[in-house]
Amino acid sequence: RTFKIAVKLQTYLRKYGVLSVFLASFVGIITPLCACGTLTTAISLLFAGIPLAPVMALMVTSPLLSPSTYLLTLNDLGPEWTVIRTVSAYSMGCFAGLVTHYMSKHGSFNKNDIFIEGAIIRGDFHDDDYPDERLRCNCRRNFGNRVAVKTGNKFLVFLAKSSEMLWVVGKYVLVGVIVGAVVERYMPTEWIYRFFGQKDPLNVVWITLASVPMFLHQISVSSILFHIKSSLGGTLDSSAALAFMIGGPVTAVPTMVLFWTFFKKRVFVLYMLICFSGTLLIAYTFQFLIFAPGVDLGNPLLKAVNSLSGGTSTVILKNSPNVRMVMDPAGKGIIATYTNDLDGQGGIVFDASPLRFSTPLANSYDNRTYILNVATWLEENSSAPAQKQILVYSMADSSADKASMPLGEMVLVDLAKEGFTVKMVRRKDIPQVSRQLLAECGQLWLFFDRQAKNGLSAGELQTLADHNANNRGTLVIAADPQPDGFGEQAVNRLSSPYGVQFSGMVQNPDKIHVSVASSFFNRASDLLGTVLKIVKKA
Repeated sequence: RTFKIAVKLQTYLRKYGVLSVFLASFVGIITPLCACGTLTTAISLLFAGIPLAPVMALMVTSPLLSPSTYLLTLNDLGPEWTVIRTVSAYSMGCFAGLVTHYMSKHGSFNKNDIFIEGAIIRGDFHDDDYPDERLRCNCRRNFGNRVAVKTGNKFLVFLAKSSEMLWVVGKYVLVGVIVGAVVERYMPTEWIYRFFGQKDPLNVVWITLASVPMFLHQISVSSILFHIKSSLGGTLDSSAALAFMIGGPVTAVPTMVLFWTFFKKRVFVLYMLICFSGTLLIAYTFQFLIFAPGVDLGNPLLKAVNSLSGGTSTVILKNSPNVRMVMDPAGKGIIATYTNDLDGQGGIVFDASPLRFSTPLANSYDNRTYILNVATWLEENSSAPAQKQILVYSMADSSADKASMPLGEMVLVDLAKEGFTVKMVRRKDIPQVSRQLLAECGQLWLFFDRQAKNGLSAGELQTLADHNANNRGTLVIAADPQPDGFGEQAVNRLSSPYGVQFSGMVQNPDKIHVSVASSFFNRASDLLGTVLKIVKKA
């Protein structure tokens, strides 16, 4: 595999001068090479006379992304993170190549004077008798290639190569899951919060420095971050996560040892400086231009959502690893989700403010998109026989005007276009949440009301618990905060068993920024997926 890549690169990288830096960066993000495999390819290219600049771009980019990593990031962290990771990897390669090109132009890094004398034995790394095992390519000994030599059956070759790739990718996924689980279960929460939850600008620096001694493979990183998200009481610090995503794989210790062994020290120092400065530059750039604080980037509830209605609301506190905070501007939670697939429970969305769902504000900002995302997420996280059947139950037990009704006409139209059927009832009309009432719905949207005199009874709470245990979705919207706290007590009787507590009050701006380019990220993710499929076929 490395032989074919090296031969093709030698052909193309000779043609374009400084533009070859951009080509090498692109090749780096679409090739399935780890840091050690990239180093072998890079040495071959340098021996073939390729300038150091595009080779440096390739060495920096390849450990950061590959088609497998792209798909795993999409699964673990969502389309936004996938696009950000792709753009960051490509930008790192371009940055590394251009800096190296500038340094080479000034005579500091002549391509004929970058290796330690006698450190590398001349020869073909792909020969079985090449003496240095650290650089020798053993691709002929791979299981898939050995099967291909012995049989012409394409199906058997496909199975052999698939099993081989399953091991190559799977072992790093397993490492990521194990490390993430250990972090989530055993690492002190305050440590994780200090570096990944607390919105401290210096976290990027500390994470970049701390990730150097770790052996973080590109495939493991997204799984680890997925578990870190679950262990946090609030949202993930996106800039620190990006620094972890870049700084770890690009400075893997085994690669650095080989780098130190073969290259002269000034080349090693250049590589390390590029990795450090590039990681900091990209992480801080995204922090100031892209990331919105207090937002769980990539959360499906916020897909294509750029802003939401804010205002006064209660505050959500998380007390369970099954709960994930979706939004906590200024550290005050306002939206959270609950999932427990192991026990077969349906998904639950907790929202601290009814304003986003009210008729006057449902059409404001991207509230309608958010509401539709809630319905879609609950449907995907449940297996109710009554598919796309939503029961909206308002706890209001007194007469109210139409404007105070949950949702609005346009929201109902949007839901209908997506195939959802919505039934709306008030507590004053149906005074009890019964099994019969819930039997024909797959989702229950429960709106608490500050004017309601009575909360849910013990029997109703058990009915709702059974509803969730039967893998049906629930949306819980707290009432507006009250000085006496009665509304919080009513909703907490329902939410507390799931690890969610409503407490206190927060005054957010009328408009809460969620993302500056959410729609772009989703479209870009689809486009990148198409490109990778084409490249893979080619």
